[in-house]
Amino acid sequence: MQRFLNLSVFAFVAAATLFAFGCHQSVEAPHESAVRQVSVEDAKSAVEVDGTQFIDVRTPAEFDAEHAAKSINYPLDTIEADAAKLNKSKPVYIICQTGRRSQIAAAKLNELGFSDVADVQGGMNAWTKAGLPTEKK
Repeated sequence: MQRFLNLSVFAFVAAATLFAFGCHQSVEAPHESAVRQVSVEDAKSAVEVDGTQFIDVRTPAEFDAEHAAKSINYPLDTIEADAAKLNKSKPVYIICQTGRRSQIAAAKLNELGFSDVADVQGGMNAWTKAGLPTEKK
């Protein structure tokens, strides 16, 4: 009986330790420090310039409901494949809903050799709050 209790206590402590430390891994975008952060106002000004690529990485349903004017939809889960459609030598501005997915996508594009990638801080939440132009599909 004592051996059973010792094994039970050991199993409990091991499980609790795994839960406490194993589930708190950081979920950071790779090379986050290499991603340039821009305000929604700066992004709007930049996308007015001919040749600037403005990518919305939200889902197609989110994009269709409302998106920043002049943006095109390349969802985060397809950004690596969609990168082939982009020009590596021209600026790329990335937007999502709050800024998290765009940060991940921007870091991925940096890894793929894009030289001028910017993450739009605050995403569509900040874009619409600032009263910047949007479109619906």
